[in-house]
Amino acid sequence: MNKKLSWFDFLKKRLLFQLSFVVLWTFISIGLPFIAWYFINEQSLVYPAAPVIIFIGSVVFLIGFIGISMAINFFKQWKKSLLDAEHYKQEKLKADYQVLQNQVNPHFLFNSLNVLISEITHNPKTAVEFARKLSKVYRYVLQSKNQDLITLKKELEFIQSFIYLHKVRIGDALECAVHISDEVLQMQLPPLTLQILIENAIKHNVANEENVLKISIKSAGNSKLIVSNNLQIIENVDSTFTGLSNLSKRFELLKKEGFTYGKKEEEFVVNIPLIDE
Repeated sequence: MNKKLSWFDFLKKRLLFQLSFVVLWTFISIGLPFIAWYFINEQSLVYPAAPVIIFIGSVVFLIGFIGISMAINFFKQWKKSLLDAEHYKQEKLKADYQVLQNQVNPHFLFNSLNVLISEITHNPKTAVEFARKLSKVYRYVLQSKNQDLITLKKELEFIQSFIYLHKVRIGDALECAVHISDEVLQMQLPPLTLQILIENAIKHNVANEENVLKISIKSAGNSKLIVSNNLQIIENVDSTFTGLSNLSKRFELLKKEGFTYGKKEEEFVVNIPLIDE
């Protein structure tokens, strides 16, 4: 019956079936022998008190025994269902996280190729070095693809090459100041976090000699990173915040609170919680 009518999945049907079975079994095992005994001895079917009490007591005992068995079985199946649900939840989180990572990589590649094409056209002398840096950057992207977390030190090394790619294109119109304490360099964050934020700042803000785009990356305390840039909004660029939403979701999947972003006076500020593992 546990296989065909489990308590957890068919509670009402199993309860009705189980009670019917208890009464029937008690009648067969106790009632029929008493009836046979009375027929054999040619006595009346009007039972004395003792057999009736035995019969009722047996039914009550079996119902109590089945009740305890039902409770134990129900608890085991409930516990198993929770474990199964948690397993499926974790598998779904891993799949969702992988999808978010895969959303970053093509976006980064296409943007980088567009920059490379521009450099080949307008600055062929620097195109070779640009290609080397692009190769180094994308190697990092491929190596970190299957990693949930990476050290801040490695991410910053990657960002130096990434910034170079953009500075070749826009020169002194882009400034990036990095102030990180040594204590947090071995702490971790999702790969390409800084790349998304820098790319987002460049995409949505004017960057030229008259309006220099200034990006700041600094540590705050022992478990927080602040990335900010001055606001020089390009009016005709739609802002869907897809990259920021993806980052927020990644931190959510990692069960790490504290990732926030938004405008603060004349800056756009992103707070990144660092992970110590």
